[in-house]
Amino acid sequence: MEVHHHPEVGRKRFKEYLSEGLMIFLAVTMGFFAESLRENINAKDKEKEYIVSFENNLEKDKAELDYTIEDNQKKIKGLDSLLSLSDKDMATPANRKLMYKYAGSVSNFSVFISNDATMTQLKNSGGLQFIKHGHVADSIAKYDQEVRGIYAAEAPYLRYTNDATEAMTEVLVFNLKKNTETFPLLTTNPQQLQVFFNKIKLEEGWNKNYVENLQERLPFTTQLIALLKTEYNL
Repeated sequence: MEVHHHPEVGRKRFKEYLSEGLMIFLAVTMGFFAESLRENINAKDKEKEYIVSFENNLEKDKAELDYTIEDNQKKIKGLDSLLSLSDKDMATPANRKLMYKYAGSVSNFSVFISNDATMTQLKNSGGLQFIKHGHVADSIAKYDQEVRGIYAAEAPYLRYTNDATEAMTEVLVFNLKKNTETFPLLTTNPQQLQVFFNKIKLEEGWNKNYVENLQERLPFTTQLIALLKTEYNL
């Protein structure tokens, strides 16, 4: 009878098992750290991308604020000149001519519109999670509040501009010929003219309120631009 001899299978020592386990552990750990590093790098790149875009929007907002403030200050000067005629004799052709001259400021309006493309992304697409600088995220949120404050001040500004414009249609002749020397009014009734000037006064007041709101927000916009440039080396 044949006898089969089975080959001896060497048993691994404990140290070999430990070594293999350690190698597997290190491989998994290194993979985990590599993935975390990759995600961290991507997050930083995304943060920088948002900040660069937002800073560009802020630069445009600052320019828009400067322009809107200047444009409305010109309007206020025109309204002030028009109001100076409130106690003048409108039977005098020279005064009526001045009324037509300054009336152009009544219907003029200039409002600030924020370039909010990046802000919309930050709020609606979860972009704020990438802003790791806490004080920067807080400042961005505060800027959003400041812009909403400007929009709130815009409502009465437009309302009283519209009211004054409607009142003007009851006093001036819009299709007046350029070469006229008479500058006729639709009414010379003192009470009706006073109602007109009252509405101009209200328009001027809310116009000044709007400009003050813009001026109050301008320094914060400038400071936020400087903060972003400093924190992110822009």
